This record gives sequence, structure tokens and C-alpha cells, in this order.
Amino acid sequence: MPSVTIDTCVLAAPPLSALRDDILEYVETLLDWKKLLDEPWVAIYMSEHAAEAMIDAGVYPLRNELKRLFSAKGIQEYDANTVGLLAEDLLKKTPGFETYFRIRDVLSEDIITLPDLLSIHTGPELSSELARIVVIIAILRSFCRHPVLDHSLIVKPWQGSSVVQVNAHVHDIETTRDDLVAFPTPPEFFEGDILTCQNFREFVLNLDEVTIWEAAEAEIGLNLAVKISVYKYRLERAIEPGWDDIQGFRFGCEFFRRMRTCEQGGTPRLVERTLRALAETVDKQNMRAVHPKRTGPGGGDPQEMRGQDKAWRRDIDREYHLHYWECADGSIEFASVGPHNMFDIPWCS
Repeated sequence: MPSVTIDTCVLAAPPLSALRDDILEYVETLLDWKKLLDEPWVAIYMSEHAAEAMIDAGVYPLRNELKRLFSAKGIQEYDANTVGLLAEDLLKKTPGFETYFRIRDVLSEDIITLPDLLSIHTGPELSSELARIVVIIAILRSFCRHPVLDHSLIVKPWQGSSVVQVNAHVHDIETTRDDLVAFPTPPEFFEGDILTCQNFREFVLNLDEVTIWEAAEAEIGLNLAVKISVYKYRLERAIEPGWDDIQGFRFGCEFFRRMRTCEQGGTPRLVERTLRALAETVDKQNMRAVHPKRTGPGGGDPQEMRGQDKAWRRDIDREYHLHYWECADGSIEFASVGPHNMFDIPWCS
């Protein structure tokens, strides 16, 4: 399951010198991540030391600071008390990063991040806590037998890149994991990297829909991979994608089994091309690759129907095609993927 860790900089109120638009972006970012707490397809974590670090840095509790900030900048769109409670709710309800990943702490020094992610905090308390989390995430990505590759660190807007290189002298790790592999110890530098995102869009762009599809054990994983694919496809076409707007499709009773059979054939990039075909189908694009699924071999044979539902055949590549139902209610039911010599379409309704 994809997961994220929220850095304390996302919760801490912007300084009084912040622009009005930056303050509004801060609130909207909090709302985005709070909404994801209840989503079944993503796990959100926070350092178990986050509140303590914010108190030591003098940026928590938030409400009084937010009242001064909102008053100074004329923010009337949001209530300072409500936003403060929202941030406090995230702190209280978000599970602990260290407990879930079973690395309680790391003793490290001489930490270097490229680009310089650690500079987004001006105070030593929050910068030190960020450095600790960054090293742990880099270890999880680079030095586990089962690397944690689908995890991103949520940070406030900065001028760096989504991939951050991490170098450090690591002296000791407090962990109950049994899958850590040997890594360099001082004077050798530990080297790894992490993924960062500043907003929901960047988080989705960090996700690998092919990996999620291949790891899926049920329809929820396939649905997520398709939504990610559609989201990215819309961005390619300069369309502003709304995550909740990507809907209107489902998978038929035979799809999972037949797709897995095709994948076992070892055709390179089949999953990637299939996801593109599914995204094109959802958005009704590349219709030159779509033909009516007919009841017989002749071009004049009628289109196959299931009540008022119409059967369609879309070419994925030269070897495979997608069969789907265009349902009477406007939704799409993905029926099967198969080689070009397979002409049946499963009826599941």
C-alpha cells in the first residue's frame, strides 16, 4: 500500500512574513492530507516525536499563532480555531511512523541532503527531527531486503526536486526489523535517497501504477492503479484532474484471472500498455483503436449486447486486446484482456 510521512513543517503555521496566497495554500494542504486519513488505499504516518519537537521549537499549540496570522493578512475564508483543530487532529490521529516501520531511532551525523532539504526548517529542533526521519526513510528504501519504495515524505513548498539524495554517517539503529542488509559504517558514508512531495498531485506522480497493479491481490488494487493512470494521463493532456472525479468504471468477474494469465506469458510492458488502454477507455480517447465486439466474424454481424449494454473491443497492442461493456448507465465494465485470437467477452451481470 502506498504511504506517506508528514513532516512537521506541513503543520507549523507560516511566518508573519508569508504572503496571503502562501497561507491559503498551507490551509488547503492540511485539508488535502486530512481527507486522506480515511482513504483505504493509502497509509499516512507522522513521527512519534512531532508534537514534542514542535513544542520545543515554540510553534505548538497553533491556534494563537494562526489567529495573529489570519488577522494580519485578512484571511476570512477560514477560521483560525478550526484550522488549528485540524492540525491538532492530524497530530493525534496519524499513526506513528517509527512503530509501523519498526525502526525506533537512528544515531547518525554529518547528514547531507541534495538538494538541501534540511534547510526548509530554520530552527534546530525541527531540522534535527526532519534529518532523523530522512535517514530512516532512506534506510527503508535502500537497505532492506524488501525495500519500501512506495513511501513519500510530505514537506512544505520548496525549490528542490522530488528525489533527494541522502548521505550520512550512521552509527547505530534501534530496530526490530530482521530484513536490514549490511550498509556502510563510519568512516564510510551511507548513501540513499527519498521521495518528497509538496501536495497531492506530486504524491500521485510519485506512485508507480504498474507496481501497484502487479502487487494487487483484489480489485481495490486494480482500481487504484487505473485511477493513478487516468490522473497522470489527464495531466499529460493539460487537464486539471480531480481525484474524486475519476470514477464510472469497474472490473467484471473474469477480468482479474484472465489478466493474470496474460501477464504470466511474460510479454514486456503488457501491464503498462494495458493501463494506458484502460485510461483511454475511461476518458474516451484514441477511439481509432476501438471496434464493436460483434456476435460473429463478419463485419456486418451485429454488435454483441447484454440487455442495453454494448460490447467493445480495444486494441492494446498487436498481440493483446481489451474487451469491455459500455453499460446503459454510462459506466464502463472492463471484462477481459486476451490475445487477438480470443473473441469471447465474459457476461457477469
